[in-house]
Amino acid sequence: MYNPTSFAVKDTETLHRFIRDYGFATLISQVDGKAFASHVPLTLIAEEQKLVGHVARANPHWKAWQNDAQVLVIFQGPHGYISHRYVPSGPQVPTWNYSAVHVQGCIQLLDSPVPALASLITQYEGEPYARPDIMPAEFIQRLQVAVVGFEIKIESLIGKFKLSQKDTQSEQSSIMEALAQGSPSDQELAAFMQKHLAKPKA
Repeated sequence: MYNPTSFAVKDTETLHRFIRDYGFATLISQVDGKAFASHVPLTLIAEEQKLVGHVARANPHWKAWQNDAQVLVIFQGPHGYISHRYVPSGPQVPTWNYSAVHVQGCIQLLDSPVPALASLITQYEGEPYARPDIMPAEFIQRLQVAVVGFEIKIESLIGKFKLSQKDTQSEQSSIMEALAQGSPSDQELAAFMQKHLAKPKA
């Protein structure tokens, strides 16, 4: 993606945290020569530099992954419209602030969907999933029929937080104040800007 230096995020821990916080991703690859997207929850296994997930076996997307296909994964965080009215100090064009992380890598099918499901449950519920009382053997067999697990070996990790970095501190404050009075999604963007504009332009 187009990623000017002023918006680029290179700190690995920041990018990993973003993926954990906004783990519902768009997974894109080629199916029969055309771009195909699936919207899936993905879990980061940082120490192994991989993402794990699953799709329904009825989803045709997974059939294109049988030869270790290259894929693009997009994680998207808070975003919103920035009106020219948010900066009363001078002429401005309307724009859109947003945050995104792109992952490119090689996708491989797993023999079982259990590891991906277990990682998902552990991340969001804080407890192991692959226990006999939760996942008895006959249930796992049914899963094999209905669900396909996969992992993506991370080859590149690119972050972009476009958060009015080119504006002055006063202008950034005006933008955040306006967003804070808006919709819940605008308020989330304002909080995200407040967190990540640690060193605003003077």
